[in-house]
This record gives sequence, structure tokens and C-alpha cells, in this order.
Amino acid sequence: MRSYGISFKLWAAIIAMTMALLVFILIFQTEFLNDFYYEMEIEQLEKDCIRLSNYVAKGQYDFTIPYYSVMRRVNDIIIVTDREGIITYVEGTNQYNLGHRFGLVHIEKILNGEIVHEKGKMIRNPYSVWPKEMDTLLVGVPVRKTMNIAQKNRQSLSESYGGETLKRPEISEAVYIITTLEYMQTTIDAIKKQFAYIFIIAIALASAISFFLSQGFSKPLKLINNAAMEISKGNYDAKINLRSSREIKELGDTINNLAKQLTRVEQIRREFIANVSHEIRTPLSYLQGYSEVLQDGLVESEEDRKKYLGIIMDETVRLKKMVDEILQLSQIEAGFAKLQSVPFSMDVMIRITIDKLLPYALKRNITIEYVNISGDALVCYADEDKTKQVLINLINNATKHSLDYGNILISAYRQGHNINVCVRDFGEGIAEVDLPFIWDRFYIIDKKKSENSTGLGLAIVKDIINAHGCEINVKSAKGEGTEFCFYLPAYSENMRIGEE
Repeated sequence: MRSYGISFKLWAAIIAMTMALLVFILIFQTEFLNDFYYEMEIEQLEKDCIRLSNYVAKGQYDFTIPYYSVMRRVNDIIIVTDREGIITYVEGTNQYNLGHRFGLVHIEKILNGEIVHEKGKMIRNPYSVWPKEMDTLLVGVPVRKTMNIAQKNRQSLSESYGGETLKRPEISEAVYIITTLEYMQTTIDAIKKQFAYIFIIAIALASAISFFLSQGFSKPLKLINNAAMEISKGNYDAKINLRSSREIKELGDTINNLAKQLTRVEQIRREFIANVSHEIRTPLSYLQGYSEVLQDGLVESEEDRKKYLGIIMDETVRLKKMVDEILQLSQIEAGFAKLQSVPFSMDVMIRITIDKLLPYALKRNITIEYVNISGDALVCYADEDKTKQVLINLINNATKHSLDYGNILISAYRQGHNINVCVRDFGEGIAEVDLPFIWDRFYIIDKKKSENSTGLGLAIVKDIINAHGCEINVKSAKGEGTEFCFYLPAYSENMRIGEE
């Protein structure tokens, strides 16, 4: 099936709409004018017929009757008949002769005092080579003559009143005027001819306008499509500079932002692969090297053997930890790691976590201070194990980046339907340029202080908090320390246990 471009479709739509509108206007105009002129013609012929009937009723029934003052067109026909439909006067045609019958289908209505109308073909075109009947309009009216009742029945005294003779009108004849409607058709034909010119001009203008509109609309879309194709090929440097409507410019800006984001994603992907390769290569090198030493029997003492086995064990644990964190992060981001939400005390969890990690902090004379601002149990409704992992990662991170003899401050409090937790250190802080990237995988600011770090801790922390539908934020200033704050939903009685 053939697919047409947007330019053609837009052009075709505008042309079709223009044609439909013009045809509608033409039909409406011609029908309206036809009905309008027809009603006006009927009204005028009725007036003319009534004037003629008044002349006939007054006895002005000879050639002095001013019939010609009533006739408006040379093709008009005037016919007068008696009560039997016999023509007593005819003017304007030789098709109908004196003594012939005319209007028998109307005579009954006329004798009842009605005015009759008939549209038909009663006049032949005298200028046509072949006899051609033209559209005509017939209007007939009764002729009312006034008669003395006493003259009609002198013996009916009951019909006299107060000694005076009563009079009443009596229909004695009928007057017809037949006029051609050719001028109406001529007028409509002229309108149609004018519309034909208007139609051609309108189609030409609509084609020109639709062409420029379609070009102005499709050209930026083609540029956007070409840029999208370049991006799909991996060329993220494709840029779109458009001068078009606001919506299309916004679409172009969106594509540009997408290219920037994909550039960033591609950079992260490459860094991820490079970092994973580097991080895995190091422990694998240790494992391979010391295993070969042990296998080849090059160990000189039992103490060295135990030392090498300890290195192999440490690197194995480190490698396993890295793989576990990568898998955990991938599962969380893919939505495979389901949350097991249960009510638990955040206050108790923080205290237990501090007791667990305090020995590592004391090696550098770092103190950990905890403040429960709300003074209650701070019962959360979240995944307990994953929340414990968040606390461990944040406190470990604060310990690594604190100065010797420094202090770590942990605070927790209830705010509305949330339990808020903040972990703050007073170490070297994070530079402003690094803050947007601390949540990225394998992003390590100071590798010297993070020799055993995989660079996945904060990425896991953020994904865990976000999986609960919550947020974690960071505030830091170089030389002043760093503070991480997150919140989790507080437990309430109407929550269902085990709800995820």
C-alpha cells in the first residue's frame, strides 16, 4: 500500500476542505436564490392578477383595458376564462385561442375563492431553432363581480334589510398570468459561472497556501527525522536548529536534549564497562597471581602461604561483593527486586547499625552521634533489610570521607506521614561539579579514600529509596562536609501488613 508524505496529505486535506466548502456554498446559494426569486415571483404575479381581476370586475372588458401596463416581460401570457374555463381573452401567445378551454384543473379552486399556483412548461422559446418549452409559473385568481340580490331574486324580501338592497360579490371569471422563469435560470447560471471562476482561483490560492504551510510544517519534521536517524546510528552530536512554531521548536529541543542524555548514557556505559573491567581485572589478577605462586610451590614459609591465601580470600570476597551489588542494582532498576514492606522502628534500626559500624569509625577516632528529634519509636512501613542497607552505605560513606577525630551526626524525626533520616559528616565535602554524578554507577570522587569501594553504593541507595516511592537528597560544600537526607513512609493502623 502506497504511503503518502505529510506534505501531500496536508495539501490534499486543505484542497478537499476548500472544495467541500465551495460546493456547499454554491448549493446553498443557488437553492436559496431559486426559492427566494420563486417566492418573489409568485407574490408579484398575484398582485398583477388581482389588478387585472379588478379591471375585469369593473366591466373594463375591451381593448382599452390597460393589460399592457401589467405585463412586465414580452413573453408573459394573460388569459381570462369564464366559470366554465372557456377562454374569453388571451394576450401574449398564439398557443391558446378564444373559445378553447383552459385551466380546468384549477377552476374548481378558483370558484371557491382560492389563488392557484403552478410551475410547469407552458411557453415555447420563440428564438429557439427547435421548439423548446421553457420553465414557467402560472398564477390564477378569481374575478369577483358585485351583484344586487334584489335583481337576482326580487321576490325574496327576506334578503332586503332596512329598505335597502343588499349586495354580495360573486365569482364570475378567472384571470391567469403565465410568465417564464428563464431569467431565474439565467441568473443561477451566471452565479454558477462566477463560482466556477471563484472555484478555480480559490483552488489555486489554497494550493499555494497549503504548499507553503506543508513545506513549513514538513521541513522541520524532516530535519528532526534526519537528526533522529543520526542519533539511532550513534551520532549523538546531531543538533537541530529550527525556526518554526512553538510546538515544533519544543520537539526539536526535546530531540537535542535526548541527544545530550544519550551522550551522557553512552559515556556512562563506556565508563561502566571500563570500570567493571578494571575493577574485576584487579581481583582476578591477584587471584591468578597468588594461585599460581601456591600451585607452583614457590611459597617459602607457612606464614607466606597463609598471607597469600588471605589475599586470595579478600579479593574473592571483594569480587563477590562487586558482582552481588551489580546484580542487585540491575534487579532494582529492572523492577525484579520486590519490596517486602513491614512495620519496624527506625529508631531501633539506627541504633543497631551504629553499634555495628562504630568500631570501624573509632579506628580513626571518629564519633557517631544520633538524635531522635521526635522522641518516639519512628515506626516505618518499608522493606527492613533494604532500609538497613541504605543506612549502612550512608554511614560507611560518611566514615570514609570524614576527617580523623571528626564527627558524624545522624538525626531522625517524624514529619506528617513520613519518617525523615539525615546522615551528616564534617569532612572534605563534595565539589559542586561532582554533585550531579554521585548517583552514577562506579562514580568515585577520591579513589585513594575508596580503594575497597565499587562505586555502586550510592546508586543502590538511591534506587532503593526511589523504589519505595520516596526521595533522597544531598547537600554538600567543599571543606564543610556532606549531608544525605531521605524519607520513608510512616506506619499507620490502616496499612495492610505485607503490602508492597
